[in-house]
Amino acid sequence: MNGNQYATWRISPEVRTTYSEDGAVLLHINKGLCYSLNPVAARIWVTIETSQAGMTFDGILGVLETHFKVPRHQLGDDIAEYLTKLEDMGLVQRNGLIHGSKVASARG
Repeated sequence: MNGNQYATWRISPEVRTTYSEDGAVLLHINKGLCYSLNPVAARIWVTIETSQAGMTFDGILGVLETHFKVPRHQLGDDIAEYLTKLEDMGLVQRNGLIHGSKVASARG
């Protein structure tokens, strides 16, 4: 995964979420775009959303591996791919240390 193990992931403040048994619908209020999430993607989303301080990748992986019976490395690859897509769409933001330094960076 691109990025840093110390990065924390947060939901973009411009995104609103509605949940259903089929997953979730995201609305990016500044762009006026809606996105639908299947139940698995919605589980990843709600995991990040419930942490006000943001979650590290390992934290997300740790929570989700209790819900899915797949090898840890496969789940990690799937989460990394999903987070990258969400970040590219402006739905999540990654904040954290750069190359292990104490300098904080904000992206998004």
